[in-house]
Amino acid sequence: MKSTINRVALALPLLTMLLSCAKYNFDDVQQAVYGTDLKANTTIADLKKLYVSGNGPVQISTDLVIGGVVTSDDRAGNFYKNLFLQDSTGGIELKLARTGLYNDYRRGQRILVRCKGLYLGDYGEQIQLGSIYSNSGVWEIGALEGDVLINRHVERDGVDLHEVTPLEMNPAMLTPENVGKLVMFSNMQIPDTMSLATGSRLTYADAVNKLTQNIGLVSVVDTVKYAPGTLVLRTSGYCNFAAQPVPAGSGSITGILTRYRATYQLVIRDPNDVHFTQPRAKL
Repeated sequence: MKSTINRVALALPLLTMLLSCAKYNFDDVQQAVYGTDLKANTTIADLKKLYVSGNGPVQISTDLVIGGVVTSDDRAGNFYKNLFLQDSTGGIELKLARTGLYNDYRRGQRILVRCKGLYLGDYGEQIQLGSIYSNSGVWEIGALEGDVLINRHVERDGVDLHEVTPLEMNPAMLTPENVGKLVMFSNMQIPDTMSLATGSRLTYADAVNKLTQNIGLVSVVDTVKYAPGTLVLRTSGYCNFAAQPVPAGSGSITGILTRYRATYQLVIRDPNDVHFTQPRAKL
């Protein structure tokens, strides 16, 4: 017992000396800064031109890099394992197999994407960027799996957030070139806000059965008309506002323009994108 005490007594001065030599300055600890030396060398519009519809996914074999600003937001759950990236030439869907993307890729975050090794394809004629997987023998675009792969291709460019002004739309602008962009429709309303089946107010989606819902959007201005069925508000049954009643008034609505074949779909980030504050128009 005495021997053990002696060893401890001898060790204490040595430990004290070592600690006294160490200098702890917490002011020197650097906060994480998401910077990168990577530079874009092509545009989103030019990248999308590499894909030819109907030919199946195409792998990008050259050192192409796109850059842009994140315009989507999966916080409310209306976007799932994807984000939309936009530069001055266009927008594109990037598929990432992660949830809670808003924690790292907030609205306004500028990012760069190393495209070499990734694939371009389409779903319902909407171009997507990601990996590939076999669906019953048919190759389709899938999401990048795992942080290692995601971080290999996607880099954040600084911490500053950049505001993207929505593109103000009219019927002539419902074109493939504008798919993937943040857009705004003015003077709009939902033509039928009451359910014919239940007699109650329509909700954004079917929250009970977790079913996505498409609801028509129409212009309240006589000189601005969208052909029936060409433009819908598309909302996931899994989002946290699926059970909310749709607004009965008229006004502006903002979101990401997507597409499924001949139907253009507006996907909002959350209900704050809807500003139907004006009286309802009689159509």
